[in-house]
Amino acid sequence: MDRIGIGILGGGGVAAEGHLRGYLMDSRCAVRALWDVDEAKARAQAQRLGAADAAIYTSLDEFLRREDIQAVSVCTPDHLHGEHAHAALRAGKHVLCEKPMTTRRADAARLVQAVRETGLVFVAGQIVHHDPYHQAMAKAYRDGEIGEAWLAEGDYISDMRAYYGPNSYTPWRTDARAPQDILLGGGCHPLGVLLWAMQTTVKQVFAYANHKAEPTLPIDDCYVVSMVFENGALGKLIAASGSRGAAPTGGRLVIYGTKGTLWGGRLYRNDAQTHRSEVVRDFKEEFKDHKPKVQGTLQVQYWGEQCSHFLDCIEGRAEPLTSVVDGARVVAALDAAIESARTNRPVDVDNDF
Repeated sequence: MDRIGIGILGGGGVAAEGHLRGYLMDSRCAVRALWDVDEAKARAQAQRLGAADAAIYTSLDEFLRREDIQAVSVCTPDHLHGEHAHAALRAGKHVLCEKPMTTRRADAARLVQAVRETGLVFVAGQIVHHDPYHQAMAKAYRDGEIGEAWLAEGDYISDMRAYYGPNSYTPWRTDARAPQDILLGGGCHPLGVLLWAMQTTVKQVFAYANHKAEPTLPIDDCYVVSMVFENGALGKLIAASGSRGAAPTGGRLVIYGTKGTLWGGRLYRNDAQTHRSEVVRDFKEEFKDHKPKVQGTLQVQYWGEQCSHFLDCIEGRAEPLTSVVDGARVVAALDAAIESARTNRPVDVDNDF
């Protein structure tokens, strides 16, 4: 069988260290081309990582016209995801789109429509979903191990100095022309895994934001979002980029249920007699020896697993862990939260895609 031809949009760290390295580890595909506005950067990345035969493009139209590219990874700056993913779909390419899928609900709706019209495979990238301990936690919830959810929360509290500024790993994040919104770029991680684990959507949000901790970011650097889920549970989401010390929270996925709690990678239940909390399962301990395929990067994440999952979907072996509609519903909730923070009022989330 011919190998699946891959094209990568973007020549930065996630594109190269994550997607390019991930695809190079899977014999079912061949990386045919990379596109970036900076030709020298993309060429250097390809040569450094062992893809010197890949063509380098600065013209998006020429890149997408290649008939030997069947699938595209979109790894450009956040505000370009919607435009580039839509162009790839219209060119007849399957798409793996980095998170956040788009930065506005309207753009997400446009992608949903394009996927339905083309019938192509679309995976909304969420590497947290490929972490085996998060998968096990989600399964524990769905199997009823903590009962019915009544409160859920997640956070993305980070020190982003390595990624901010003109000389950083990803200088586009603080470019005043289109800076990355930390609620969209970071908050999509915990919200995405919460919705995926509980198989629900966000019904309404009320958000607050400030800009006090990260001077290099020209927009708000901290959000606190209260949520009402469709399943009746309440929720809290925190996204912040200015941490300068430890952030000992429960992590991306915290669910309080009627029979127990998922918190900090563990499942807790209270003893029926003493009411003291006991660890029933330690998911991080269970998977402590499991390592992502791609190692030695600034961000050691499950890039390789995500790329292989995309190929599985193209071959018909799997359905996307996060579909275009799943990605759209994450964007819809976060877009509503940004509006809430701006207007100081609750905002209903439109999940109709």
